Amino acid sequence: MPVVITVAKGSVNCTTAIRVEKEYAARISGGQVPGNGGGAPVVVNGWTCQGYDTPDVLRTGNASQCRRGGNAILAVLAVPDATKTAA
Repeated sequence: MPVVITVAKGSVNCTTAIRVEKEYAARISGGQVPGNGGGAPVVVNGWTCQGYDTPDVLRTGNASQCRRGGNAILAVLAVPDATKTAA
């Protein structure tokens, strides 16, 4: 599912943010991130990345966050509004 990468805190250039999140996603897909569904923290190119629990993802759309120093980037899913999709 596509995500939007956003800078949640500090200053991070787009190339770095996308590279870190892509590497993190690749590690999850490759089974290289411990935890149920790959939720444990893992270091990616000096950034500590961690996925959010499913209830948090559904509530906020935030799928994961990577932090380094005073900077943080988020991978955000477009979560459909249940009231708009209900038939």
